Amino acid sequence: MRSVGSRGFSLLEVLVTILLTAIGILGMVAMQGKAIQYTQDSVERTHAVMLANELMEIIRSSPSSLQSSADDSPLFDSLPAGATTGCLAIDDALLQTQVACWAARVRMLLPDADKVSDVFVACTSTTPGTCHDDGAAIEIRLAWSAANEGCLDAATEDLDNTLCTYTFRSQI
Repeated sequence: MRSVGSRGFSLLEVLVTILLTAIGILGMVAMQGKAIQYTQDSVERTHAVMLANELMEIIRSSPSSLQSSADDSPLFDSLPAGATTGCLAIDDALLQTQVACWAARVRMLLPDADKVSDVFVACTSTTPGTCHDDGAAIEIRLAWSAANEGCLDAATEDLDNTLCTYTFRSQI
């Protein structure tokens, strides 16, 4: 009887191939998880930028309200109360209504805004990071709680902390 040459793969070769394929697939799954996390962080930052610009335009619409003695001043040191109705009404308290409606959108778009409301700031400023009544610039800081592992920190390019902030500073 003649022996015929064996064809195909050995069991060891098949196992090694399965192991390498599994490692590659697990790497792609981990990468997908990080991509989702970075995308969520990007969405929240985009909302913060949009909301800060919106508040700046509300402030610019009534620059006379920037005086610290004004009752309707939109400047605040924590997230103001939100409005549930009347966002489309034009009345005597329009500026207060606009800021209250803005605060309601903040609560809707930024995760856990109420929990970190003491980090929110909108004030006149002379130097970045400090509020001063005689300032020529408006500084707005928004905050939210990061989902999953943390907030993307531009300095380290890593997700490391759960409190995300966005600061916007502009001249009137």
